[in-house]
This record gives sequence, C-alpha cells and structure tokens, in this order.
Amino acid sequence: MPEFETERLVVRRLRPHDLDDFAALCGDPVILRYMDEGRPLSGAETATWLDVTLANYRERGWGCFGVTAKPEDRLIGFCGFSRPPDRPGVVELIYALAPSQWGRGYATEVTRAMVAFGFERCGLTRIEATVDPANEASKRVLEKIGMSYVGRGEDDDGSSTDYYLVGRPDGSPRMARQREQGRSDEGTI
Repeated sequence: MPEFETERLVVRRLRPHDLDDFAALCGDPVILRYMDEGRPLSGAETATWLDVTLANYRERGWGCFGVTAKPEDRLIGFCGFSRPPDRPGVVELIYALAPSQWGRGYATEVTRAMVAFGFERCGLTRIEATVDPANEASKRVLEKIGMSYVGRGEDDDGSSTDYYLVGRPDGSPRMARQREQGRSDEGTI
C-alpha cells in the first residue's frame, strides 16, 4: 500500500523482502558517494538500516520509504526522513535514486511530494537537508522544491556540509485546520 503517489512514482513503506533491492541501492558507490561517509553500505549495514526503518514506521509512522516507478513495484530509489543522532530534534530529508533513473526529474518530483507529506500527514513543522558542497545536482533539487540555503558547516571529520531548510507554509491544509480550531504552531518558520 503506497504512502502516496506522484504523477509517475509510488512512495511506499519498505518491506523485509525489499532487502536485496535496497542493498543494491545502498551498496552502489555512485549513489552513496555524497551520503554519510561517502561509502557504500555492506549487506549487514543495509539490513540494520531496514530494521531501524521498520521500527520507525511503528514508532513514528514515517522513516525512509521505497520509491518505485509506475506501474512496477521494483525499487528505483528511496526517500524519506531521518533524525540525525548528532542534531537532536532535527528531521532531515534524505533521498537517492539509481543512476539509471537520473535526469528524468524524479528527484524533484519525489522530494517535493515528500516534503508535502511531511507537513500535511506527519505533522512536521520544519524539514532540513544536508548536502555535500560538491553535489550541485542535489542542491538544485532542494532549491527547486523551495528549500533555502542557510549556510555551510564543518563535520566532525573536517569536511564541509551545506545546510538547507524549509518550514511548513502558513497556507498548508494542516495550518488552516489548526487556525479554525484556534490553535497555532509556533514552530513554523
């Protein structure tokens, strides 16, 4: 069952039997070169990530989701939210697509829809993203979906990271319902 669909994509919860396809994505050095430590994940690391993701669905209702191209149900990427352990309280947008899917506009399509999902269905008020400064394509995607560049920081290992941010717009359906009920959301930017 999908969490949501876009014109060309289905975004759904990852399932235990997705492990092989998920491991192929996470084990690809081209896909992972700009993520975390810039190295592919082992099968065991990917299995652990999948277990954490399944626990996140139970705990929060969200996490990392599988991305498939209609009408197939084969993973072509992933997109979702993580909670970086070094930045408590932060919800970070994450995404990656198989290189064979690059250049089709899928990254913009799925991240735009994921941000809307986060605000409208997950109750998030603020979503951040981190990007390797050399990853120009990812920076363009984040800017296209309305995220703002907020600065560059240094990681523990001395490498640089660019930070992006978007807050739930005041006109979102969730905000309108809260205003009708006499509540406000002071966390909105």
